[in-house]
Amino acid sequence: MSTFNKVLLVILSAAILVSVGAIIYLLVTPAPANRFTEFYLLNEEGKASDYPAVVHAGMPVTVTLGLINREGKTASYRIDTVSNGTTIQSVSVPGLAQDQKWEGKTSFTLNDPGDNQTVQFYLFMNNDAKPHINDPLLLRLNVVK
Repeated sequence: MSTFNKVLLVILSAAILVSVGAIIYLLVTPAPANRFTEFYLLNEEGKASDYPAVVHAGMPVTVTLGLINREGKTASYRIDTVSNGTTIQSVSVPGLAQDQKWEGKTSFTLNDPGDNQTVQFYLFMNNDAKPHINDPLLLRLNVVK
């Protein structure tokens, strides 16, 4: 066997060993999971329909907020309810484990009458100053006297 053939055989054998090793590694190493938090808004009865549209000024509005932790680790959360740029309420959700679900009713009051007022629900995780989800959940309300 010539020197060229021996070198070629060594290179080919090394390539086969590296390929087999890579295949075994890919089979035994799980793919990284998508990490996210499910954040949703339900009506007072816990349904994703028939949200309040017209409310009376000074009267409480009740909705249900929900979270499911899919972050791959235990996380705590805070939900800020914001109207006209002002935080009108904060709800803390301590220590949700992976795949754990939380739902809670929350009530807030809007005092100024007006049409098409937006209430925003911002989600924060683990005491971060920046919202965990960029876009807040929105609820548009007409507030009457």
